[in-house]
Amino acid sequence: MNQQIEEQLRGDLRAEAEGLRLSPDPWQENQRRVSAAASGRSRRVLTVAAVALAVATLAAGVALLGGGGAGDAPAAGTGDPFTTEYLLGAPVEAETLTIDGQQTVHTIALSDMTGEGPNLCDEYESVSAATGDEASGSSSGGCTTRDPTADDRDVAFDWLTGTEGSGDIRGVTAGVDGRVSKVQIWMDNGDMVLATLHPTGWDDTRMFALTTQPPDAPTAQRLVAYGRVGNVLQAVDLPTRFGETWLARRSACDGDRVAESVPNGDVLPNAHVELGTADAQLSIRLAIDDSAEACLERLHATALAGWYPSGPLVAVVTAPEVATLRLIVAGGSGGDTVLDEVTPEAVSGSPWRVGIMRVDKQSLLDNAELLALDRRGEFLDRGFVNQPISP
Repeated sequence: MNQQIEEQLRGDLRAEAEGLRLSPDPWQENQRRVSAAASGRSRRVLTVAAVALAVATLAAGVALLGGGGAGDAPAAGTGDPFTTEYLLGAPVEAETLTIDGQQTVHTIALSDMTGEGPNLCDEYESVSAATGDEASGSSSGGCTTRDPTADDRDVAFDWLTGTEGSGDIRGVTAGVDGRVSKVQIWMDNGDMVLATLHPTGWDDTRMFALTTQPPDAPTAQRLVAYGRVGNVLQAVDLPTRFGETWLARRSACDGDRVAESVPNGDVLPNAHVELGTADAQLSIRLAIDDSAEACLERLHATALAGWYPSGPLVAVVTAPEVATLRLIVAGGSGGDTVLDEVTPEAVSGSPWRVGIMRVDKQSLLDNAELLALDRRGEFLDRGFVNQPISP
């Protein structure tokens, strides 16, 4: 073989090799992460050793829960979604927590590994306290695709995923569109946490994450996204989205309440409402010797979670974003007749709220409707009093 032909073959082989994308072994993957961390990420999100990469899990056993139908699947492609070439914006260390005794950093970012659109990716990386900023640790995480209905007007959470680990970790990672000014995270004990919204670097969207470790810490139960004028853009019930095991179930109808709304004094009629995580037990007293018991076996994910009429009274359980309950009889050209209007009361120990509606006589409820409004007076939900709530 002459030298000219040999040089040509070598050149052709080099050209072919440059076009190949080889799957890295654990050591190569480790080296690539070191390079990415040094060039584009905080040094607190540290090198992952080859052995830890092969395990690819936290000691707590983190699992991801999809949050949006077709958006449940991880991002396609190979490699690390946190590599600079894939990122659409700077990664954010959203929180630092302790998992199984190890300091752990939770990092979130938008990444596009395939050119088919942004995925919200997150990574939990444990850090050894003994060796400081250059420690090794284990990691776990994943990506979720953008909700296919994200451009719809009634969708504000463009990405949403949940994290469970060994039954004692509950994490929510989400991204919201540019209309959103704030997100309330309602916990199962009735506390409200305002999400810290971080820029994603793409289309004015922002992202956040919150991880807790029940039973010592509460679990996120409902997300509510608000617009700039205080209107509700979207509310998401997390047990509905992620499955009933998301919350430890406690049933008020079985005598295991988490909270109760006690009547104010001896004014009749009144209602004593006991709340569970997903049900409510009602004790309605119309007169001293006239009372009724009822169980709302399933509180729904809608703004009007459930209600029960008895005599001239309607006991209503609502979601926390409801600011006004209105009881009406729809009219024609003359407009609606308002029978009653109340502000649902917060109940200590639960995110659910309770409103008691009253009319002068029971017959007025025959064609009456309940309306749920946000604090801007915008419509959230409605239902006829004498018709059961839809599943």
